[in-house]
Amino acid sequence: MAHSEFKEAPPLHGWAIAIGAGALMFGVSLIPLDLGAIAAVAVGAVVALIVGVIFTLAESAPKGAAPAPRVAAPSVAPAVTSAVATAPSAADAPEPHAAEPAPVAEDAPAPMAAAPAESAEVESADVEPSQPKGLDAPVGAADDLKRISGVGPVLEGKLNALGFYHFWQIAKWTRAEVDWVDGYLSFKGRIDRDNWISQAAKLAEDSPSKPPA
Repeated sequence: MAHSEFKEAPPLHGWAIAIGAGALMFGVSLIPLDLGAIAAVAVGAVVALIVGVIFTLAESAPKGAAPAPRVAAPSVAPAVTSAVATAPSAADAPEPHAAEPAPVAEDAPAPMAAAPAESAEVESADVEPSQPKGLDAPVGAADDLKRISGVGPVLEGKLNALGFYHFWQIAKWTRAEVDWVDGYLSFKGRIDRDNWISQAAKLAEDSPSKPPA
């Protein structure tokens, strides 16, 4: 029993090496590093403890453990040989049939071009401005053009200078004529914004001035 307990005790030579390493670190910490006596003792003790534990664990590990049995890898040579033997050769492969040419489609009639949409916006974009024809003098009494919203005395004078004295004249302006007057007087769309054409048409119904027959 005493012999068994002596074998299970920690190995002394490992701790001897650990104490030597601790003493060495004590000397290094005390002289070259100048850490002081207490710090040097602490460093040496820590190093000795670490080295001793490492040797104890290393030497107390079980020895002579049986190696794990090797598992033989399955042989794949017979399977590969059998697959190669059963694979059809290139000479035995059937010849590919030549692809038949696709039938030529008959000439289909060309699609008819869609008719262009006729709208007021397209027409107005393509119409060139045209100066409306005015009168040399009013027919009878001139209308009060200031009754049109947006027309003041100055603007009425400019319209009279262009030959426009009556509501029925303004009511008959076309899109091209509206664009010409708008550009000539630098209105920037004022005629459309103030609805001159519709205003003039309503005022012409109540005006005694009528277009000549």
